[in-house]
Amino acid sequence: MKLLLIEPPFKSFTGIFNFYFPLGLAYLAGSVKKEGFDCKILDMDVVEGKEGNFDFAHEYDRYASYIKALNDPQNRTWLLLKKYVKEQKPDFIGITAMTTKFGSVIQTAKFCREVLPEVPIIIGGPHATIMPDLTLSIPEADYVVRGEADEALPELLITLRDRKDISKIKGVSYKAGSKTVHNPPRAFVTDLDSIPYPDRSALMHPEAYSSEDMGVMLTSRGCPFLCSYCFHMWEQKVRFRSIENIMGEIKQVMSQYSTRQFSFKDDSFTVRNSHVRKLCEALKNDNTRIGWSCTTRADLINDDLLKTMKDAGCNIMSIGVESGSKRILAETDKGVNHSQIIAASKLLNSNRIFWSGYFMIGLPTETEEDITKTIDFVGKVKPYYAGLGVYNPFPGTKLFRQGVELGLLEPNPGLEHFLTTNPKDLFFKIPNKRMLTISDERFTEISKNAMEFFHKYNKNPYNLIRRGFARRKAYFYDPSLLFRDISKALGMLK
Repeated sequence: MKLLLIEPPFKSFTGIFNFYFPLGLAYLAGSVKKEGFDCKILDMDVVEGKEGNFDFAHEYDRYASYIKALNDPQNRTWLLLKKYVKEQKPDFIGITAMTTKFGSVIQTAKFCREVLPEVPIIIGGPHATIMPDLTLSIPEADYVVRGEADEALPELLITLRDRKDISKIKGVSYKAGSKTVHNPPRAFVTDLDSIPYPDRSALMHPEAYSSEDMGVMLTSRGCPFLCSYCFHMWEQKVRFRSIENIMGEIKQVMSQYSTRQFSFKDDSFTVRNSHVRKLCEALKNDNTRIGWSCTTRADLINDDLLKTMKDAGCNIMSIGVESGSKRILAETDKGVNHSQIIAASKLLNSNRIFWSGYFMIGLPTETEEDITKTIDFVGKVKPYYAGLGVYNPFPGTKLFRQGVELGLLEPNPGLEHFLTTNPKDLFFKIPNKRMLTISDERFTEISKNAMEFFHKYNKNPYNLIRRGFARRKAYFYDPSLLFRDISKALGMLK
């Protein structure tokens, strides 16, 4: 029997380049194939080519085209979705749901049901896990898989295929007449090595992905920290893959896709120093000669570790800086202070590792002075690339609960809300009214100026050259990456 996993369209509706790679769906494809199911992955953001620009300074305004496309059944992307679903003729359809693109999830389920009215539709992912009742209120949604789906999804498919009782499947929610049933939660997989490698061969339109895209990986799952803007489904637990298992996947991807630039997408890659050192040792001893990037925290690196990582191929690192305001940084519950961030930035710069610092504005109690401090802090840490995001409240987080208590957020919007509201304004009672001390008109002006400052900082030719130099080995093995990066750079310079 056949499963079609769908990544709903999102960035393609805005004309902004999509960096996303459906690693979670690739993991599920590997798990269901192990149980004998055929599986394909339809990433709707790449069906018309992985294109777009990098104008994040006007991202908010660009989402108007997303809302328009959501509600246009004749939009080319929706017509393509129905075409591919009809051609694949799956026995089951799975859709992944993230909060920002939940409107697209609603419409994807609707159009799939129009084409194949008898095929069960299963929805999983972060948003389905946090808000299963809302997700099951989608008329076309039949089942929700909560949390990790590596074991639950294959079990659900087998049970449906064999027409057995689904009430015993942990981690699954479903409709029973007019009622919604939530089976008990499923425990996390304790042995990550038991999970099959992500099945990248299941991707439809593989030509849309670069060798670097295929190199997106996880070496661990989970996070031990309690940041106030994150949903803590991992219960502060971190599970690690064995070094042998990680190296096996690296070699497989190198062999099949000629990948030489990998991206380790762990929540905090260096949370266990010894694990990182063992991986670095294995990479050196195996003489793989790959480059790789990772994401971590300022308080989880030191000079010796950075030298070890760089020697093993680490050439890009991402660090969450969040805020230049001491008060706002404390409200994130990140457990990191400005002294640690500055010290980490000096280590990264002295070791000449290309690093991105990610900043955030728009938290509920933030003031204009706090935002000014964040902008000024860029000059103190001097990242090679500085990313700025406007805070989005996500259900299940401490800051979301705070927003509800302050009267800023509506915790239970209806489905129609997600089809008519800018993804940056989801859950706000009044669009753009996200802060207590700054009016929406003033914040719009401030955020626009801040985005333009960051854009100007990032298009500095010196920083662009430094990024290219960090990735020079990847260009040697895959020249198409060089042309793609040059295109990105030219787009940023406009």
